[in-house]
Amino acid sequence: MTPRLRFTFIIALLLLLCTLWLLWVMRAPKTAVPAAQEVNQMTPAAAAVPVVLGIATEAADDVDIDVLGSGLAARAVTLFPAVAGEVAELDFRAGQRVVAQQVLLRLVDRDQRLAVDLAAARLDAAQSLLARYEVTRGTGAVPGSVIDEAQSGVALARIEVRQANEALADRVVRAPFAGVVGLAGVEPGDRVALGSLITTLDDRRSLQVAFELPEAYAARLKLGQALNVANPAFAGRRFEGQITEIDSRVDSISRNLRVRATVPNPEDMLRPGMSFQVQLILPGKRYVAVPELALQWGREGAFVWAVRDGKAVQVTVRSVRRTRSLVLVDGRLEVGEQVVVEGVQRLRAGRSVLVAEAGPTSIFSSTPP
Repeated sequence: MTPRLRFTFIIALLLLLCTLWLLWVMRAPKTAVPAAQEVNQMTPAAAAVPVVLGIATEAADDVDIDVLGSGLAARAVTLFPAVAGEVAELDFRAGQRVVAQQVLLRLVDRDQRLAVDLAAARLDAAQSLLARYEVTRGTGAVPGSVIDEAQSGVALARIEVRQANEALADRVVRAPFAGVVGLAGVEPGDRVALGSLITTLDDRRSLQVAFELPEAYAARLKLGQALNVANPAFAGRRFEGQITEIDSRVDSISRNLRVRATVPNPEDMLRPGMSFQVQLILPGKRYVAVPELALQWGREGAFVWAVRDGKAVQVTVRSVRRTRSLVLVDGRLEVGEQVVVEGVQRLRAGRSVLVAEAGPTSIFSSTPP
């Protein structure tokens, strides 16, 4: 037999064997599927899903505010002279504590003192003349009209005295209230005009801290709410105060509401113009709080998987606010209910759940903070 015929014979034999094997495989009986596996394939929803649970707690929707504020004196003025003139005396130094009506500055007042003496002399002369006329009243020696003119002269002289005294008082600058004076803007011998700054005066027994809050918090603000402030000059120390003024309108550009708080300053440590870090807590309603991982989102909005009677129940909620590792929600969820935080991918409504322990590598701790 030639090599070519031998090769052809071998190929034909292999093809025959392959055909016979395929026929045998096709006629062999099928292996039965185990009953348990068949049940699982037919009813996949009946199998319990392993999940990690958390507990729905209760938390208040309190907002922690941390904003920057500016310090203002309880009362503060900038002092200017009432009239122009030359500075004769400067009776204060920067940082000095003064009392109300204490003299701070005197202008040269020679002419004004002479005017007071002149007005006083005219008043004496007018009163003496009126006294002589009054003695003759009823005798006809002096007409009544002359006596009336003498009375008017006395009244005018008294007005001139008051005017002269007012002009003399304008040459003195006094403290309108008790406080601490600032740096002097003039020196003795200076010529001052009506707009010349003399000094500043601050009442620092308490300090006002002005700050602004977004209009979203307007309904939570109330007079008397406690807060505390801090300044970099006093590291680690906080000063307590309370809200004493709330503006009547919201700024139409920034949409912020201006607020002022009063902070007692008995040690005189705080100064007007300081910057303050203001911290306060705005109270809010109480809501059910769930772990962050429990909150899911679907086509209809947010929801959580609650476990009731060992089965998964989808509860629609509204997310109010996130705080730390919790989410405050509003919905038909009760405090103390169990919610699923891991294993939500395989859950369906009504499916049984199998509680699994959260291991060391779990991304959630079942004990909320």
